[in-house]
Amino acid sequence: MFKEVDLKDAYKMISGTAVVASKGKFSYDITPYGWIMPMDYEPVTKVIFSSDPAHQCAHNVKETKEFAVCIPKSQDAHWIEKAGSVSDEHADKFKMFGIEGTKAKKTDLMIPENEIQGWIECRLIRVIKEGSVELFLGEAVAAYSL
Repeated sequence: MFKEVDLKDAYKMISGTAVVASKGKFSYDITPYGWIMPMDYEPVTKVIFSSDPAHQCAHNVKETKEFAVCIPKSQDAHWIEKAGSVSDEHADKFKMFGIEGTKAKKTDLMIPENEIQGWIECRLIRVIKEGSVELFLGEAVAAYSL
């Protein structure tokens, strides 16, 4: 069972590859990112991740203004690479890869519940274009861990 984490301490949950949950026009989405990190923690955690602007997840986050950082139980989880191999607005990765999902608590997102050790729900603060990537800055609105 997941327990709520104080938002100023949510940054301690992030290390290594994480999965960003977003919602598209047709389905919920999960996308692995290798460059995601805490940006601040006072008064609440803020996070930043870098994405190719052409990825479906980047489009989803810009449209809905929310995302969740999901921390996998294992960096070698089979579903992480599979989820990263598909970027299509019609793809339902939960169904495609047999991933059980649960609704997030404070955002309209789906979380891969059996595959993660926690998640941080964020509202989008800003997107910064830098070269060929976009940096997504978010502020935590809820955080949960095992």
